Amino acid sequence: MKVLIVSLDNVGDTVISLAIHEALRGVDGLGAAWWTKDYSRAVVPLAGAHIEHYRCDPFWDRSPGAGKGGLLPFLRTILALRRARFDAALIVHGNWRKNLACLLAGIGRRYSAKGAFATDPVTVKGPHVLDSCRALLAAFLGRDPGELSYPLSPAAYGESRAARELFTGGWAVVHPFSGNPARNLPLLAWPAVLEPLAAAGLRVLVNVSPAEKELFNRTARGPYAARPADLVFSCDLGLSIADLAYAVSRAAVFVGNNSGPLHLASALGTPCVGVFQRSWVPRIAPRGKFHPLLALFTDSPAEIPQDEVPALVRRLLSARDGRPHNC
Repeated sequence: MKVLIVSLDNVGDTVISLAIHEALRGVDGLGAAWWTKDYSRAVVPLAGAHIEHYRCDPFWDRSPGAGKGGLLPFLRTILALRRARFDAALIVHGNWRKNLACLLAGIGRRYSAKGAFATDPVTVKGPHVLDSCRALLAAFLGRDPGELSYPLSPAAYGESRAARELFTGGWAVVHPFSGNPARNLPLLAWPAVLEPLAAAGLRVLVNVSPAEKELFNRTARGPYAARPADLVFSCDLGLSIADLAYAVSRAAVFVGNNSGPLHLASALGTPCVGVFQRSWVPRIAPRGKFHPLLALFTDSPAEIPQDEVPALVRRLLSARDGRPHNC
């Protein structure tokens, strides 16, 4: 039997939905494949090599920093799925568009919590994405799979030699931006966040685009202005998602806004601090190997007291067991 995991969402949701694939591993007679956005395509290989994977941005949805997907690529993906002859689809964040797309792809059983064109409507008992994943699996398997997890490990994602050589010793990783500026900790708050990292003697990888690097350099270098060699920018290194995952896995601490890299850090078990809107916590707060310490806001991250995130960073650093990095 062939089942398609449909996660036409952004990076964070797709990382969480790896729990479905994890739960289906080892089920006799079952082959699982993925359909994701092209935008979040790099997530699936982190779960293991040689996973069957279809990717295309929906023509009705806009990804962060990108336009809507094209209709023709979407139709080509539908045709490829028809040729693959899937028996069932587990549709994360289901709606009538995704459900209809799976119908057009010739998938006979369509498990979805919402929307028309589902053959198997699913009742979700909790607000979190993991609750949705659990409900989809329960309906498909005919039994409750129990608590879900989405662990990642270096053995799964195959980091590059260059990344192994670079990310040795004491490191921290920070992600000061996200796909939505309204949920970003103000840049003026970041020098204080960097203070405990500098005091701990850590080098820092800043995960940014070239334009974001310029903004960060003008405002947020803080204590690292005097030690520029210890502040490294991902855009200068050309890191793949596997290399970023490796860097995060080696980090003593990760600090970032509500975004895909925070979910990645949680999945890898790296001690992490997240900036999160209070109303989003029940739905999408990371629940990987390490549950982040969260600095919460109601309407704007500017509400967060200036010393709160640095205090959470110090708390994680003081709790380290003596290792220079997370293994």
